[in-house]
Amino acid sequence: MHKAITPMLRQWPRDAVNVRHAVLIALIILIGALLRLFLLTNQSLWYDEGKTLLMTDSGTIAGTLLELASHTGGDKYQPLYFLMIAEWRSMFGDSEFSLRLFSVLPGVIALFFIYATVANIYGSRHALWSTTYLTFSAFWISYSQEVRPYSLLLALGAIQLFLLSPMLSVKSKPSTSRVLALSVITGVCCFASILLAVLTAALAISHFIVTSKKRQWLYCWMPASLACAPAVFYLLGTPTVSELTVDSTNGLDLPLYKNSLFAIYGVLVGHTYGPTLDALRSNGLSGLLSYKSELFLLITAAAALIAGFIQSQTTNRFLSSHKAPASFSRANIFFVCVLLISFVLAILVAKVSAINWMPRHSFYLSIPLAVLLPLTFSMVSSRNGLSTLINSTAKAGFVAILGMNVFASYNYFYKSDYWRDDYRAAANYLATQPHEADSSVLLWGQPRLLSYYGDTSTQHRWEANPRPVNTVMDDARGDTGNVFVAINREFTWSRNLPQYSGLQSQVSDNYDLVSVKRYVNFNIYEFSPVTDKLDDESQATAQVAESVAM
Repeated sequence: MHKAITPMLRQWPRDAVNVRHAVLIALIILIGALLRLFLLTNQSLWYDEGKTLLMTDSGTIAGTLLELASHTGGDKYQPLYFLMIAEWRSMFGDSEFSLRLFSVLPGVIALFFIYATVANIYGSRHALWSTTYLTFSAFWISYSQEVRPYSLLLALGAIQLFLLSPMLSVKSKPSTSRVLALSVITGVCCFASILLAVLTAALAISHFIVTSKKRQWLYCWMPASLACAPAVFYLLGTPTVSELTVDSTNGLDLPLYKNSLFAIYGVLVGHTYGPTLDALRSNGLSGLLSYKSELFLLITAAAALIAGFIQSQTTNRFLSSHKAPASFSRANIFFVCVLLISFVLAILVAKVSAINWMPRHSFYLSIPLAVLLPLTFSMVSSRNGLSTLINSTAKAGFVAILGMNVFASYNYFYKSDYWRDDYRAAANYLATQPHEADSSVLLWGQPRLLSYYGDTSTQHRWEANPRPVNTVMDDARGDTGNVFVAINREFTWSRNLPQYSGLQSQVSDNYDLVSVKRYVNFNIYEFSPVTDKLDDESQATAQVAESVAM
């Protein structure tokens, strides 16, 4: 693969090796690394990260594959990360820092390859702004700190685009080594995630649209399609691949078309920019509309950037200090096609798979967005007053988007309303609070995380076809003591119960509520059995009756 990469590095613009520019881009990437390391263990591991632990506990490739194959969620369709993190755990341990560091590294690598790709096509100035956007992206800062696959998938997608970019306008047939490198990384991408298969399809279709030499396109993509065969065989061999169902809503109870807007919003400025997910979940789009100033600023900045892009296409005047491997107009069309096609394919995947569609499932949209958003910085200043105004406004819009991401990152780091599940605090409470005669039960959540944080006594009693809650509590309680009932994301758990009006009302005939301890997305209820109170009352009544008889 190095034979394919070396010639491309030689195509970098001359100013890319300028010492001042090199120091600046190195500083930007260093800032990106520090932001991804900042407060790395501040937040507890959350539910989905617990699934990562659960599926990789075997510590072997065979055990991890077996666990993935029997898993009922969508993680079976992105096996590469779990195979790698299993090996990482065996070498570097299970600490929060170690687990999350594995996501930090590809998050930083992605910055380098995005810079290299954009520099090849648009020049180093444009590449600097594209890298700056991803460096401060609240979306990518958060997912580069998460024990989940998305940071690795971004890096693989960036590498794939880097290998493809010189082929967008090469007049002669691409070298065999370059085609081979693209084929290998494409096969890896498709095995890494079905989501990267969506990006691969968008890249191939967009390349077909912009190229005038269809034979050259076939020469590039036929080997790549063959390299995807192992991933296809793996997916076809997955036991539940035929059990997909169709659903028009997601976990936020939004229709699919509204959720598509939420996906763009989240990728662009992060899901911690405006309302919290709890506010969206409780109030739908009205929760977003309550943040009118933030929403107005976002829409205004987006409109300015769109106007700037249109202006760039009409004037078609760009800064160019080198011979770019693809003309600007062709590159612009290519990335617009990648954005639109991948977005449409994302909608289709969400519709067919009934996925709980969140912005992270459309992470690949950030790649063409990072290229297109700073396009105005590659334009030559025009003497036309209106063009100058539009260009300046677009630049201001891009800077505003950067500011929104900084604000969203502040919320992510410092405001607990935007945090994930606090298993760390919940496990500490459950491990220390109950007395010896008490018992604790987890009705909904990830028991692997409770044990990870030191709580080994709480029983996981919820079932696929749940029994009445008081029956579950009776079985857990035994003969004496109170019952501590833990529920992670009660809004999710309650969907399994018809006419749910709160846990206390579900068990009021048998238990009295003693106290409630609340953490981020975690409620812990302490109940005492009503029978004890009735026994006391019966004894008091009997004593009164006996004294009256005497």
